[in-house]
Parts: sequence; C-alpha cells; structure tokens
Amino acid sequence: MFDMNPLNLPDAQIQHIIMLIVAVVLGFIIGYISRQSTIRQLEGDLASTERDVADCYQTKTVVSHTGDDEETTVLNRIRARASEINFTRIGVATSAIADDLKIIAGIGPFLEKKLHAIDIYTFRQIANFTSADIEQVNDIIEFFPGRIERDNWVGQAAELVKKR
Repeated sequence: MFDMNPLNLPDAQIQHIIMLIVAVVLGFIIGYISRQSTIRQLEGDLASTERDVADCYQTKTVVSHTGDDEETTVLNRIRARASEINFTRIGVATSAIADDLKIIAGIGPFLEKKLHAIDIYTFRQIANFTSADIEQVNDIIEFFPGRIERDNWVGQAAELVKKR
C-alpha cells in the first residue's frame, strides 16, 4: 500500500552521487583553508622563535668573550643597566678612589662586585641614596627587596663618611 522507498526513485542514485561529490568538494575546501591558516600560524611561530634564537646567540656571544661562569653573566647583565642610575645626584666615582664597601654590614664580596659593576665605589655615593635610588639600585643589582633599608646601608655609609 505505501511503498515509498526513496531508493526506488529513478534518479536516486544520481542524487546520492551529486551529494557525495558536493561533500567531497566542501571537505576539500574547508581542509585547504584550515591547513593554510595553520601554516601561516606555524610560520609566524617559526619566525618568532628564530628571532629569539638569534637574540640568545648574540647574548651568548657577548658573554663568551668575557667568560662563561655564572658570576660574569650576572655582572654583565647588571653592568648593562648602570646607565639607569642618576649619578648627578649620588655622585660619580671611579675604581681608583674606591672604598671597601664590604665594611658596610650586609655587603659581601659578590655584592660589592655588583655595586662596582654599576659604578658605585664609595661610601659617599651610598650615603647620597634617596628612597627612589635604593629601589632602583636594589632592582638593578637583583638584591632582596627591602634589604638595603633593613641593613641601613645609607646610615652606615653616612657614618663612615663622617669618620673620614
């Protein structure tokens, strides 16, 4: 009575073939667009990585000329930021007139080298630090936050300047 099998229609097979071809073409187009998008993203990532590698190579080249140990690397990194300090306020000094900064409690041999790397050599320079200078020097020499104030470097340096 009700025999409505769609496959019995005379053009059913042609319709199926046409739908299959449309599906294949749409799949190809969507896949192609997706692949092109992925390729562009990967090319951008590759270019970014190549720039990072080039920057690392340049940094490594600079460090390898002066030594390969960790201390030299740290001192070079600190020395590169020495221009951030306002020497017109704290004063300019050279290694020829350097004080023994290790006399100040809280400054050890390596910390003294860090201070020398940013051209801080004398008690007078430390005594002239403002709170802004303290924060800046603390950041540059990669020291524990607040440690300069807790150890009272400025006060100790001022006392040592008075004793001279």
